[in-house]
Amino acid sequence: MLKQELIKRSPIRILEKSIHGGLGKGNLGVFAARKGVGKTACLAHVAIDQLFNDRKVLHVSFADNPHHIENWYRQVFQEVAGAYKLDDPFDAYDGIKHNRLIIHFKQTDLPFEQVMKNVDQITGGSNFHPTAWIVDGVSFYSSSVDELAKWKEYAAAHGTEMWFSATLQPAEDHMPDSRGIPFPVSRFTDLFSVIIVLEPVQDYIDLKLLKDHESLDLEKLRLKLDPRTLLISNHRI
Repeated sequence: MLKQELIKRSPIRILEKSIHGGLGKGNLGVFAARKGVGKTACLAHVAIDQLFNDRKVLHVSFADNPHHIENWYRQVFQEVAGAYKLDDPFDAYDGIKHNRLIIHFKQTDLPFEQVMKNVDQITGGSNFHPTAWIVDGVSFYSSSVDELAKWKEYAAAHGTEMWFSATLQPAEDHMPDSRGIPFPVSRFTDLFSVIIVLEPVQDYIDLKLLKDHESLDLEKLRLKLDPRTLLISNHRI
């Protein structure tokens, strides 16, 4: 019952509805924001929802180490469970961790082929076939279009979806294009099916949908992130 309640009440249901059912296999999505605004918290929300739906998640980080990442997951989960007054939530949380694998790379500029070689070495011989990848810490400033295209090709070939984080420099350095997509994410617009920018507004962070697959009629997400609790919720709550 607890597990089904978390799935039903997850703010990711609102996100899925807004982007026509979700990101989808073979597609890339990205949360973009300045450093410290809440990208990793959003990624953790997505990953936890995947895990409670009995899907496997591979979290590849070029930023935080595995211990810090685990703390992110536990903190976000604790806030979600607390917001909905769920009893004994960590019994359920501990029961899903076997479906998640965290791999940390100390180098931020590793070529795609080296990343995949290391991933294959770690997962080789196992039955761990993730349906979703969380990719945190890739530099959108130093990466090339060809390099990011390899991630998309991999996602398509393996039937998985991938959510990225993109760190933006101060506002004066990431002027948006005609669609409002900030640089450097705008360099990769064609590769990403879903683009969401996190914008600080007074005492919360607004999640702004800037690309929704091929739709030209972008629906307002009506989602916000509380920077104190790291909880994503509906604007109307």
